[in-house]
Amino acid sequence: MKNYLIYYLLITLSIIINSCTEGFKEEYSKLVIALTEVTAITTPTTDTTPDYTFSSTESGTITYGGSCSSSTTSAISGNNTITLNTLSVRTYADCTITVSKTILTEKSEKKLSGSLTITSFTVSSSNDTTAPTVSSVSTTADNQSSVSITDNITVTFSEAMDTSYVTTSTSDTNCVGTIRVSSDNFSSCVKMSSEPASSNSNKTFTLDPYYNLTVSTTYKTRVTTGVKDTAGNALSSQYETSSGFTTLSPTVLYETTTPRRSGNNIVYSQNNSTSYSDSDLQADGARIGYRMEVTNNGTDYYAETIFDAWDGITLSSLLFPTVSNGNVIQRTVTNMSVASNYPTVTNTSSTSGRLEIWPWNYGPEAQNNIGGDNSKYDFDDTHSGSGNNNYGSMQVHNLSAAQTVMAWNYHYNSNPDIGLGNNPANDGHPDWTFSSGSSFGTSNWKFQVLLILQQ
Repeated sequence: MKNYLIYYLLITLSIIINSCTEGFKEEYSKLVIALTEVTAITTPTTDTTPDYTFSSTESGTITYGGSCSSSTTSAISGNNTITLNTLSVRTYADCTITVSKTILTEKSEKKLSGSLTITSFTVSSSNDTTAPTVSSVSTTADNQSSVSITDNITVTFSEAMDTSYVTTSTSDTNCVGTIRVSSDNFSSCVKMSSEPASSNSNKTFTLDPYYNLTVSTTYKTRVTTGVKDTAGNALSSQYETSSGFTTLSPTVLYETTTPRRSGNNIVYSQNNSTSYSDSDLQADGARIGYRMEVTNNGTDYYAETIFDAWDGITLSSLLFPTVSNGNVIQRTVTNMSVASNYPTVTNTSSTSGRLEIWPWNYGPEAQNNIGGDNSKYDFDDTHSGSGNNNYGSMQVHNLSAAQTVMAWNYHYNSNPDIGLGNNPANDGHPDWTFSSGSSFGTSNWKFQVLLILQQ
């Protein structure tokens, strides 16, 4: 009898536990309301108060989010059709619907809710189904083979566009957005200072590069099928300029192909300074550059830098330094681009540069609080001034990277210090001073002073 009683109690306890479990499962299943889109809004549509149908697993109160609203505030379990309040002509991609209700349980109140984002749609002023086209891509230059490096790029469409779909890359050089500009077949793209600025009733969009464009470089523009007109019609196929535009090439102001002074003078292979004036160099947008070429171990290398001209710059101050002209340039320059095919030189479209140019001897003592090493010859040395005229320095540095871009030192000697990038010798100096055996040599050597004037 006792065993039967124990058996009965166990069965009863099992039934109670199972009942509680099923009740918990049923209550848990009601903690979420599921919403599903049934009939999306036709896009594009000329209906400014379109209908939208969705289903709900529970009845409840409807609330709206984003750019849409409706006078319907109650939902039933099953299909619900709502009519949106009057909409303006544009694209809607942020409209949401939420259904919520409160239920009572044995111990508390539970609030159930579920949300749904309405599929993007466009309200149009007409039943326009014609895809837009790109009418033109241009810069302000009349000659698209001589475009200023500070120029903007303008894209014009055949009709008014939805500005929310006309975008570009503003955070980095990744190729994102619907309008892209690139000089390397879109492996990377030009970073822009802002999203495209619209004009001409949203038909024309202007892109403003964050940095100056690179000199002597061809750029192409691509417009993707992600752009849409105000009726919601997308570009039928991707557009890309066939030839693109090319930025201005710098003018060679001075050039030497003789790395050793001749009787304390520089031998010029080009001197075009008579074609310009100091006022040209001091005009808005003027840019100065240096370029060095040399053959090392059978390979032709180059490095070129372009930067903003500084206040008070003159033609004579840019002459190669000699004892007679006493030219000294020791300054930080702004907005410097670096282009080189030497492996250790860091290419960049804009950085802070440092020039150390003089005919005198010099020491490694840092004096400008810019990170130089007192025990190394680098981008912050101290020249000894007139009277100590043996050695000479013609150096350009990437200050931000603490890197020598190009160096031509020891001008009076038949074996000058010539190098690109930082000198890799363990016991050497980054700027190639006293480099002797590790120097590149003088094969096919050339050094140029460059000038770019805005047109």
